[in-house]
Amino acid sequence: MFLLTALLAAAIAPAATPAIDQPQPYVAARVSSAAANGSNADAATVPPRAQHVVADIRGAGRIVHMWFTIATEEPKYLSTTRLRIFWDGSQTPAVDVPFGEFHLLGHDQVRQVNTALVTVEARPELNHNLSNKNVAGFNSYFPMPYAKRARVVIENGSDQPLRSLYYQIDYQKWPATPSPMRFHATHRRTAPEAYPGDAAGRRDARNLDGRANHVILDVRGRGHFAGVSLSVDGAGAGWWEGDEMFWIDAEPRPSIAGTGTEDYFGGAWGFRREYCMPYHGVSYLEKVPGRKDWQAGLYTLYRFHQPDPIPFTKSLRISIERGHNNHRRDSAYSSVAFYYLAAQ
Repeated sequence: MFLLTALLAAAIAPAATPAIDQPQPYVAARVSSAAANGSNADAATVPPRAQHVVADIRGAGRIVHMWFTIATEEPKYLSTTRLRIFWDGSQTPAVDVPFGEFHLLGHDQVRQVNTALVTVEARPELNHNLSNKNVAGFNSYFPMPYAKRARVVIENGSDQPLRSLYYQIDYQKWPATPSPMRFHATHRRTAPEAYPGDAAGRRDARNLDGRANHVILDVRGRGHFAGVSLSVDGAGAGWWEGDEMFWIDAEPRPSIAGTGTEDYFGGAWGFRREYCMPYHGVSYLEKVPGRKDWQAGLYTLYRFHQPDPIPFTKSLRISIERGHNNHRRDSAYSSVAFYYLAAQ
């Protein structure tokens, strides 16, 4: 009986990729924009307000790496271009996010990014031969398993064509789905509101329900949270005093509560410069001329939970204050939540 139970458990357990010195149980494969005729015309063109199917893969497998680069005259292509991914024939995208924010860049400018799951190779100051120098090589390494089908789509939401879309989607072919989990990414924005005044953020002000917080994720099902990219247009001092809050499985009070935005994203005493660590950092920081407060500016922050995913069995709600007690609600917030959900 014990042997039968062990064999059954092994049969239904998620298939893991073995260590690199062990035999690998999959077939490596790639979908790319490479020219079918063997020429060097390896890019696709995406007309204005149109979509391009980057990959439509049938069978069980796992996407393990995606690389893109885009040439266009659209100065805001990082926000007007969207990445959409569909699993197992679903008509609802599991990933539907701005291209730039997926790659930890939320303010339409490229930067060098070096993390455990996302990298960006950017050197715009050297792109002398390009009319739009704001280009880069964009890489992501999130494992993305599926059972029957994976479809990756790039949507051009601008009035300019994406005249050169290059891509490589590296994936594994498995005899059966390697995991019951499906990768998701959800985008949310919170528009700025009127400044309520310094008194709203006094030290003894209390915010227990998070009602006015920026919501990062509100999802039902079984899964685990894998990380977040948060872009902030900080209007003034104190926006980074906002605490993160996690409500797991509909608990009445958040069981995970933070001590400040810079603390959750691995910094301390505010954000002073850009830095990229494997699991946390500030991938973009730009001061805004004319804003008096030294803390005011444009920021993109990230935190990956690869070493410490946060599981839930029924639901997960994550939000973050816009300054202590939301006293800097005059700042604009935009986020991409990365997470996994069990397949339905």
